[in-house]
Amino acid sequence: MEMIGHSARIAAILLLIVLIMVYPFLPGQYDALAMPLSTVVQLLATVSLLLVPLGALWLVYELRKRARRNQNLPGTNRGYYFALFSLIAASLLIILISLFTFFGVGISLGVLTLVFWFYVFIRLLPGLKLMKKTEPESINPAPFYLILIPVVLLLFQLALAPPLTGFSRNYAIAHSAEFNRDIEAYRTAQGHYPHSLLATWKDYYPSIVGIEKFHYTPNGDSYDLFFEQPRFLLDNLGTREFVVYNPLDEHMIISHTSWILLLPPEELQVTQGWYAAHDAASPHWRYFWFD
Repeated sequence: MEMIGHSARIAAILLLIVLIMVYPFLPGQYDALAMPLSTVVQLLATVSLLLVPLGALWLVYELRKRARRNQNLPGTNRGYYFALFSLIAASLLIILISLFTFFGVGISLGVLTLVFWFYVFIRLLPGLKLMKKTEPESINPAPFYLILIPVVLLLFQLALAPPLTGFSRNYAIAHSAEFNRDIEAYRTAQGHYPHSLLATWKDYYPSIVGIEKFHYTPNGDSYDLFFEQPRFLLDNLGTREFVVYNPLDEHMIISHTSWILLLPPEELQVTQGWYAAHDAASPHWRYFWFD
């Protein structure tokens, strides 16, 4: 019964983490915290793979300990040291992730990550002290947490990244149809595309949780409509993706503002800053990868 309870807890933890991971890719109203939280959780899940070898060694020790006890053979209790090393290793990883989050995502999220781990650390200390005095006769479930959670999360990321990224990209593209129709209606009525669509209220929404809005910019006799697509960490690590619509297929998405100001137009055409471009599923849409 005890292992069933731990199996349920592992399943609940996996479900919660996966939901946080995929949240930015789901249909819904824009949530500014969705992508930062997903990024931190994905980073935690990826880095926690470093704990799997320690969990595997601990599990081997637990199985051998149980076999010795079944045969009434003496043995040395080392479970406390496995637990201690696991807690120290996890703390070091959390500190590194918090620093990355602090400088790369947001100060408040980095601090919250540390505070959360401090709470978990305090909750685990009594059990660690108890293990120093005596070890339970049954197999300690901690190694299963160290092994199963990181490995299953890795498999989930690898399996979900391509279909969810494609789904959210295509969903946002589909929700741009009304926006494009109204832009074309303006051109029919006025004889030219709008010079700017900067306004307080956006009115047209991608309807994906991790995509804030569509951006519009004139481009010669045409225009570019674009948005930034959320991505999984393990899917082209460090890549930023921008999805662009241009009715004349003259897409322009520039890496640096200074290039627009300082480079001549003919050079700007071939020096946009992206390292790869792909055709999207819908006509006149392409997506560009920046490192």
